[in-house]
Amino acid sequence: MKKIGRVLKKVNWKLAAVLMISLAMLIFYGNQKEGYHVDEVYSYGLANSEYLPFMHFGQHDYNVKEWMMEYGAGESLGQLFSNLVKDFRILKECGFHLKESVIYQDYLTAQANSADTRTTSWMPGQAYLDYVAVSESNTFNYASVYYNQRGDVHPPLYYSLLHTICSVFQGKFSRWFGLGLNIAVLLMAAALLYKMCRLYLGGRTAALLTVGVYSLSAGFLSTAMFLRMYALLTFMVIAYCYMHLKIADECFRLKGKNRRRLVLAVLCGYLTHYYFVLYAIGVAAVFCIWMAVRRKWREMAGYVLTLAGAAAVGLCIWPFAIRHVFQGYRGVDSLNMLLGGNFYLSKSKLMFDQAAAWLFGGHGWLLLLCLGVQAGLLVWRRGRNLPVFKGLLLFVPIVFYTVTVSQIVPFLDTRYIMCTYPFWYLSVFGTTEVLLRQCSGKIADNSYIKTGVLAAVGALLLGVSCGGWNTPDHLYPGGQETVEIAENTDYVFIMADGDWNQSAVDSTILAQCRNVGVTYLSDMGQLAEDYEYQAGDVLIIAVQKDMDVEEVLRQAREAFGVEGLREIGRSMGSTSVRVILADFDT
Repeated sequence: MKKIGRVLKKVNWKLAAVLMISLAMLIFYGNQKEGYHVDEVYSYGLANSEYLPFMHFGQHDYNVKEWMMEYGAGESLGQLFSNLVKDFRILKECGFHLKESVIYQDYLTAQANSADTRTTSWMPGQAYLDYVAVSESNTFNYASVYYNQRGDVHPPLYYSLLHTICSVFQGKFSRWFGLGLNIAVLLMAAALLYKMCRLYLGGRTAALLTVGVYSLSAGFLSTAMFLRMYALLTFMVIAYCYMHLKIADECFRLKGKNRRRLVLAVLCGYLTHYYFVLYAIGVAAVFCIWMAVRRKWREMAGYVLTLAGAAAVGLCIWPFAIRHVFQGYRGVDSLNMLLGGNFYLSKSKLMFDQAAAWLFGGHGWLLLLCLGVQAGLLVWRRGRNLPVFKGLLLFVPIVFYTVTVSQIVPFLDTRYIMCTYPFWYLSVFGTTEVLLRQCSGKIADNSYIKTGVLAAVGALLLGVSCGGWNTPDHLYPGGQETVEIAENTDYVFIMADGDWNQSAVDSTILAQCRNVGVTYLSDMGQLAEDYEYQAGDVLIIAVQKDMDVEEVLRQAREAFGVEGLREIGRSMGSTSVRVILADFDT
């Protein structure tokens, strides 16, 4: 009992209360989430599909899964070592020329088969469940996650964590697997943000108000509701900032735990999202200037070498970043925009406006006012008695990150700047705290006045941004979770010739169907050859929205021989119009 009592005394009950309220709101809105963005479906597919990055339509005997069984990780540690011995023997026989070996040739065949997009065959709906859920043979198979991300444009850490959760619930799909991961890392991020503020940036009151407003804001809730890696990226960015403030507080000494934690922070951030590198570059620039001003030359050399070593280790763990950035379609597009010399201020303004909409109720002038006050204080006080470099470390990397990302993203979306949200609140409370310290007389010495002013600022921010009356994003009401599929349902998804497989967004719907056919319009006749309608069946024909829906529907009815079926329902998906046909009324 005494031990329990000591533990309870150490608990910060005010912080715990704030996080519990935040958790209740997260669970409430998690229950309201009814649909998925296609990228959220890909989060599950890339994490859980067995050596199949994206859903394809071809059926082949030899694929990457079978190649891995024959030459790779296998299904057990014993099979792995056996395959390594066999691989060594094969390579030795061909003089260790990998591209001339049967290993490489079989891999090319398997990879081509696993990427085939032929559209003339039916698949059971179970194949779509197998794509988003972990099968019995694929539990805790991180080799599959690694392989899948090789074919994607992101590093593998987030997908590995999601795969771990889903492996516990094999054969099942639930939004709560992704939501649970996001909620956990965001609550840890909020707790770490509190610790960082309390220790280095203004004390308990400012720390509690910063975390309170952030963790109850619509921006925080939107980050959690979006089932991608941006919640994890938020935690990584806060952890990285915290580590640098801690190192600076210890006279820039980088030894023992600090060095190991810095390396771990770099590795985890890099393996979460490539944009983390932009933030790390901004932090490194400010930190090196800070050390140069303090004449910490030896510490600076150790810091730079540590970062270089961490980068080298990261590339050894995940070398595909080089291909993703310099050869992948997303990476090449971003580099062209970054190096092309075309800077669009309107892009950066739109990105800041989107952040202000979620964090300040659209009142972006609050943020501009705080940045202006900071600059004014710096000029007025000439840096005396001001935490100048702490302020620079907090905000220069975030501004640099936001401006740079706004120029290179494929589309201007708030997901890319979710990791900056806590720092904008920190800017407001930090500026208020410093202003109060600069006041003379009773205001500067009266803790009640300080607390009252900070609380008033917190109430103002909470009033314009709280998720209690500002519905968060990414709930997708009326989405896939609301679609009910009758028994004996077959599903045809018709795409424009040469388009990408947009049916993936409806994977949770297709998983409930008996048979699924995904076809280009020109191949529809071949798919129809293997279809025969039986009395009592239901046929759903989904047509991409950007096609002439009625004309394509007419052609589909004719091709599948279902001109006489009644249309008993029609619904709008995010990428298609679904038409339900049957020989009976609803």
